[in-house]
Amino acid sequence: MKVDRALAYPLAVGTEVRLLGRIKECADLVEPGDRLLDIGCSSGWLAPLVFLKGFRHYVGVDRTIVGGHPAARDLDFVEGSVFNLPFGGEGFDAVCLFDVIEHLPKGSEEIALREIRRVLETKGKLYFSTPHASPIHTPLDPVWDLGHRHYRRATIQRLLRSVGFTVDRMFVAGGTVECLDHIGLLVNKHLLRRPHKQIRWVNRLIERSHGRDQRLGMTLFAIASRAS
Repeated sequence: MKVDRALAYPLAVGTEVRLLGRIKECADLVEPGDRLLDIGCSSGWLAPLVFLKGFRHYVGVDRTIVGGHPAARDLDFVEGSVFNLPFGGEGFDAVCLFDVIEHLPKGSEEIALREIRRVLETKGKLYFSTPHASPIHTPLDPVWDLGHRHYRRATIQRLLRSVGFTVDRMFVAGGTVECLDHIGLLVNKHLLRRPHKQIRWVNRLIERSHGRDQRLGMTLFAIASRAS
């Protein structure tokens, strides 16, 4: 479990992130809005993208905020826990939970989702992603045996509905090439301590594995609305 948490350690605020494959799919999920909470924000890579979609305020939350806090009225970074968000009720019209739920203690998912529902306005949107329980991609996850969970569609649908969300859209995307490329990124970053080389034809294949629903894809994505 310690290895899993180390691999998920937040990037420094302002660190550039490749807008490719799974990351781009997450950004594309977000619809125009006003005030967005990004849980597990890491470097805050999502902030400039949601400002382009019309959001007027971005708040990033992570267990640790690394680096400086930008001095801007419309941009905040806060250290906190998804189990006890430091905000009043119904303060956001959008919440992002991208690749976070699989890192939480097993069995605590419903508690986290209830807290997210608390800070969302009625009919506010939850944008969500997590590793998909695929017989192809799950065994390729280098930290799966250490507790990094993968979820089936039915499991996420049940969790969301049980705490008062309506599932608007759910799909699976990303393929084996993206999975292997991600393993390479982790090896280069954490073991070899060197930049991950970009290969054009690999990036093209990753992009082709997105934009459509797949039965055996790598990542599960969802948009859910807070029911009244």
